[in-house]
Amino acid sequence: MRQSEQIDINEGWAVHIYGGDRRLLCSLHPSHIWLFLIGAILGGLVVASWARCEPTRLPTRVEPPSKQAPLSVD
Repeated sequence: MRQSEQIDINEGWAVHIYGGDRRLLCSLHPSHIWLFLIGAILGGLVVASWARCEPTRLPTRVEPPSKQAPLSVD
């Protein structure tokens, strides 16, 4: 076989992002997307579990005493 026919199509992908001055800013590889998906799933499970918890009850508000003079009883 010739060298050009030995291309492995299962070797994955990579996205390279370059800046305006042709400097490499970041690279995204297949492992990055798997870690992102795992994090998104775990984060969704945490949010769902917190949503099912009963919220803490705040103490009831105590009304301040009224500023009216007490009634006089004869």
